[in-house]
Amino acid sequence: MTPGLNVAPKKTRESTSKVRTGCSTCKARRVKCDEAKPICRRCAIGGRKCEYSTARTAPPPRNVVTVYLPPTQSQPVFFVNDRGLDFFHQNLAAQLDGQFTSQFWSKLVLQLSHSEPSIRHAVSAVSVVYQDVESSLRHPAGYVNANPEAQQEWNKAMKSLSARIQAHPNSNLVPLTCCLLFTCIELLKGNIESSMLHVQSGFNILAALRRNSDAAPDLGSNLSSNDLKAIEGYIVPMFSRLNVLCSLAGRITPPIYAPIAKEDSPQEDLTQSRQQLVEISDTCIRFIGKVSPHAAMFQIDFDIFIEQVKLQTRLDAWHDRLDELLERMQAAGNPAKQDALNLLLVHYKVIYIWMRVCTTAGEMATDSYHIDFERLVHYAEQIFKPDVGIATPQQLSFDIHILGPLYYTVLKCRHPAIRRRALEMLQLAPRREGLWNAHYAYVTAKRVIELEERHLNGQELADETSRVYGLTLPDDESRIYNLGEMPFDFRKFEYSIVPSPAYPGILKAVFHTKPWGLLGEWQTITEYIKL
Repeated sequence: MTPGLNVAPKKTRESTSKVRTGCSTCKARRVKCDEAKPICRRCAIGGRKCEYSTARTAPPPRNVVTVYLPPTQSQPVFFVNDRGLDFFHQNLAAQLDGQFTSQFWSKLVLQLSHSEPSIRHAVSAVSVVYQDVESSLRHPAGYVNANPEAQQEWNKAMKSLSARIQAHPNSNLVPLTCCLLFTCIELLKGNIESSMLHVQSGFNILAALRRNSDAAPDLGSNLSSNDLKAIEGYIVPMFSRLNVLCSLAGRITPPIYAPIAKEDSPQEDLTQSRQQLVEISDTCIRFIGKVSPHAAMFQIDFDIFIEQVKLQTRLDAWHDRLDELLERMQAAGNPAKQDALNLLLVHYKVIYIWMRVCTTAGEMATDSYHIDFERLVHYAEQIFKPDVGIATPQQLSFDIHILGPLYYTVLKCRHPAIRRRALEMLQLAPRREGLWNAHYAYVTAKRVIELEERHLNGQELADETSRVYGLTLPDDESRIYNLGEMPFDFRKFEYSIVPSPAYPGILKAVFHTKPWGLLGEWQTITEYIKL
């Protein structure tokens, strides 16, 4: 700068924040817009056309589905050999979940299989065993050599589970899920005693969780909120239904923890209605098992009658709430899924009848309920529609299905037409329902009809002296294997052979009658039924 030379100061413009939301005209002229609508002030003074560009619309809200994957020490494993998972996902998961939206198999198990090696290997073992059972049903010999991959996957599952328990001793979700998967494998193979060991392990874990809760409303403070939610939402209902299945087969398991539900509150959906019925049924079946010996000895006291009436009232109240639910669903334009509803009504009817006759010593008490038996069979026929065509029964139901109710109907409903309709439906029941084998149920029930009606002309009902007492159903342990019928190592290395549920052979059945009247001695009839 030259000394003495006066230089005018540089003009500066006051800084303002840019407005990006003004009208298009002001934006083009690079002037501030007051954003008045429909015409801004500058455009109005200058007589200019004022337009606003259409604001970019926000994207529609996305439906977010929260998927629970339990935390692991490493990232989820993505593996190449996923044939077992694919088969399970495509063929078994929805089938095992049944008519209701429990989603234990199709959601929780599949989610855990992507992060837990023990679950993944157990799922693969289930898939391989299931395919072995399918092959055995088609094989002329009635059995196949077990695919060694099943035992390999099972061994890996056990090893991974052991390592996980050591690393996370307070985590119970994965061990409980493995108990159910291992039980599934044993039930598919017909190994009843082995399956009960896994069932009992699961009940022991749940019992320990209940003790640790110190009477708190949840399962214990050591569980994460996600694990607690999964156990209460998926695991406990599974074991509740397994409880009933075991009780129906004469294997009484201890009551398990279950969140206390208000039975007088309205039912939200059929799934909740089903869970309430399972809880009531479990209590009823335990009561029936307790009072049946007293009834046979004519020792029913007043207290037993009071408890019987209370349980009947609970059952009837459940049915009233179901009717209210169906009315609400119909009014909302969301009618109930008919197959699920019919299955619920099948279960309701069999408990309804059983509860009302359990305190009587004679077998003729059920003769008053032939209309209820007819409704039960009708509901079952609506599920399977036998007149449309014979469907292939599923291999295993891990849920309460129709086998037990239909078997009870054949044995206890002596009206010839109704019991024969029930017998026909037994052939459509799952080949295994929990601990029960449908083929054994069918041949046993058919033999009961022959024994009771051998002196009748097919019209009248059998009298008390001709009737078979009890609900004894032979299980897989009652199979008699003749020499040369199976490979020599079948009993010693049972995992090497997979027999079909309808494997030909001989079934030992024991029937009890009272040919000399109610006050007479029991007569035991042991028969060997050809399968």
